[in-house]
Amino acid sequence: MERMFGRLVMYAALLTALGIVVVSACTPQRESAPSPTLVSPSPSASRSPTPTAAPAATLTARPSAPSTSPASPGSSPAAACPRVTGGGSSNQAQLVAVRVAHQAGFDRLVFEFGPSTAPGPFGMPAYIVEAASSLSGPSGQPVTIAGSAIFGTRFQNASTMTPSGTPSYTGSTDMKPSTPLIKQVRLVEDFERVLVWGTGLDHLACPKVSELAGPYRVVLDFPTPP
Repeated sequence: MERMFGRLVMYAALLTALGIVVVSACTPQRESAPSPTLVSPSPSASRSPTPTAAPAATLTARPSAPSTSPASPGSSPAAACPRVTGGGSSNQAQLVAVRVAHQAGFDRLVFEFGPSTAPGPFGMPAYIVEAASSLSGPSGQPVTIAGSAIFGTRFQNASTMTPSGTPSYTGSTDMKPSTPLIKQVRLVEDFERVLVWGTGLDHLACPKVSELAGPYRVVLDFPTPP
């Protein structure tokens, strides 16, 4: 009896093993996914454009059309009125008078000179008359001058004081005449025989500059309406 039971157990084990083999053979096996292969895109493949620096523009200078409007007050009048120079660089002189007056068609400003004891020949000192946006004294501080346009008159080898310290000019150093165009004439600098006067105008007007002798004078005529 025991021998028969043992055979039955052995047959059952064999049948179980055979069933497992059959089931395994019939179950479909899942295919493992292949590893992805990276492929470099070809040159013709679509991609976002890489920005490149634009070539620098080439500018062609063109002369601007000349302005037909008059210079406005407060604008730099240097380009509108040419610089005027004169006199002799070696000449020495003393300022003796400054006069302002209105005549028909212009306001006149006169600087008159006399002899000097400074080394050098007596004559018309070198001068520059030009428009300026501002004028400064020896300290570098701007000097206030009334008006919408300013002119500076600079004399080299000239002064209101003689080399011995005596004044050669005793008139006003800050004049505010009642002339229609010239609003103020003011001494800006008198240092080491460099003499600068500032002239403030109601509006921009280019002066006619003249030299006169007997005595030596520099004359600035600023045009006004007749």
